[in-house]
Amino acid sequence: MTAAAGHVSQMRALLAQVFGPGRPSDKDLEEQQNLLPAGAPGSGDACVSLVVGTLLAAASLVSVGVVVFSAFLDTWLWPVLGVLLLLGHGFLIKATAATAATDGKPNAWNFSHAALVCEALAYAALAPTYFFRSLVVPWWWWNAVALLLLLPATVLLVCLIYNNLRSGSRRQKAAVPGYVMIAATCLLVALLLIFAGNVGIQTLSMPLFLSRDVLERVGVVRTFNEFKGGEGDSSISYQTCDLATSKCSLGDFARDEWTAVRPGGSTSCMVGDFEFLVYRGDPKKVLLHMHGGGACWNWVTFLLDACTRTAPMTPSGIFNASEPGNPFYGWTVIDVPYCSGDIFGGATENFWILAHQTASAWKKQSGYANMDAVMTWTHEQFGGHAGDDGHAGDGGHGLDRLSSLVVSGESAGSLGLQIWGSDILTRLEGKYDPKGTYFIGDSFLGVMVDDQDLLQRQVIDYWRLCDSGVVPPDLSPKCHPDELFLADFVEDTLQKFPDVRYLMLSSKFDMVQKAFADMLVILDDLWLIATQGWDKVPKFTNASFYEEVSEQLKPYSAYPQFSAYLVDSNQHTYTCFDIGCIDMATPAGPLNNCSSPDVGERLLPWLTPDETTRPLYQCYDLTRDSPMWTGPYCNRSLPWVAGKCHSRPGVQCKDY
Repeated sequence: MTAAAGHVSQMRALLAQVFGPGRPSDKDLEEQQNLLPAGAPGSGDACVSLVVGTLLAAASLVSVGVVVFSAFLDTWLWPVLGVLLLLGHGFLIKATAATAATDGKPNAWNFSHAALVCEALAYAALAPTYFFRSLVVPWWWWNAVALLLLLPATVLLVCLIYNNLRSGSRRQKAAVPGYVMIAATCLLVALLLIFAGNVGIQTLSMPLFLSRDVLERVGVVRTFNEFKGGEGDSSISYQTCDLATSKCSLGDFARDEWTAVRPGGSTSCMVGDFEFLVYRGDPKKVLLHMHGGGACWNWVTFLLDACTRTAPMTPSGIFNASEPGNPFYGWTVIDVPYCSGDIFGGATENFWILAHQTASAWKKQSGYANMDAVMTWTHEQFGGHAGDDGHAGDGGHGLDRLSSLVVSGESAGSLGLQIWGSDILTRLEGKYDPKGTYFIGDSFLGVMVDDQDLLQRQVIDYWRLCDSGVVPPDLSPKCHPDELFLADFVEDTLQKFPDVRYLMLSSKFDMVQKAFADMLVILDDLWLIATQGWDKVPKFTNASFYEEVSEQLKPYSAYPQFSAYLVDSNQHTYTCFDIGCIDMATPAGPLNNCSSPDVGERLLPWLTPDETTRPLYQCYDLTRDSPMWTGPYCNRSLPWVAGKCHSRPGVQCKDY
């Protein structure tokens, strides 16, 4: 017994020398396990899980950046982001599970599991809003999701990271980078949801992340769209006709009054229902106007109000036919609001969360369906279309063959006019006199900085213009080789309809056109900004924009029915302003009001020619040679004509 006891004592002494006093610690055993060959049981699986989890966490963080900053993004990335986040977190838990169970300190293990549960709950709440497009959720739903990510998940992960760095094993510490990226992803998604639901937070936070130059461009765009979105006066109500329950025949509408038509069907605004206004006036004279209001091509542009989301309904400018001073006074007016952010040609849906709204997260860009409904209704009003009672209405008819047809568009509506021009004239062929018909494209040509026209092509693809039906059949072959651009639509209309006059109006230094073109380039060149700096990104100057405008107009000038009017200004749009403001505008400036006879023709009479007049190309200043691409410079490659400005006492502008 004494000998045996001596042997036991010697063995304990030997173990103490090897492992220290007492039994070997689990941490020591894990460190020894880490020294085993890669193929040894229990080592390889944990290492693989650690590497895979870290890579998936990194991919989830990158996905957030792509969701926010990608210029053209398909919405499938949202569920991919969630899968990457949850899988990455799961693999990291698996990699550290063995040590967490044996190190006698289960806090980190509990933190990680609790955080994963929060993340899973958050994405379980997000998933139905993505996969069920008609699901309407209350505004607080998004706040709850943000809290699930912001408070429990982020706080718990920070605690886990601190615990691992302070007292964790080597494998736990190796998992810290993965957990840091998981925490960052949760935090960023939560902040995005908060940003998406609060205009005040947007205003306060944007200066922290965006340069002054970017903020300036965003501000210009938002200001114009706030002006467009604010045109609707809630105190004005209109008689409403719903095509779901009525034929909404023009002959049934009250004369010299506005009626709102709700077409229903596949039409939609991004927020709310689509309606258009009709003023029943002269059945032989029609003004069809397409409103402006920006454009959206990703979630960020949508959140920053780069496009109007609802349909403001207050006629103004040349399309207010009830104003006696308007040259279109007494005409029948079809006033088409813009609320799809796709220049009236899109056919797509996007997962664009607007967190302060009780609605579906899916926003429809259904500009083609909206305009198609307007044109279908318009076509049906010709030839004494019967009303709901079987009779033709109090006037005996809706529209007669038109002696005068004017189709106008301002800002994004000008681009809508360009892509719809041929289709409109084709659908109404035989119902109008070509010599009494003309187009007015006000203040958007679609020029791109530094010949980056391929970005224009990417927008066309994003909105699915080639699939919506807006592309004329003879231009369809250009869709798939990526050879279709906005200028092709204009030239197609000019070629097919030589008797229809086509007028284009723009400021030489239009600030909104410049801002949109720059935003397209900026969002497409974020990598260039990050690696080489803001100065390396091509952006419009006043001179380069004016030069691009002149280049865009050159091929159009080959058609005798085309004419252009350029104003020495940075103002965006003219036709939506008060009639007095339009009348004061000359090529020398928006409020020039004929400062001298040689400044060129007033804008208002230029916009309203009689059927025998082809408006002259107007530009200031043709009386002298000026430095190239400055305000008084006129490029001689275009057929400018010196117009005369006639004094008109008493002209006033109410909108300035």
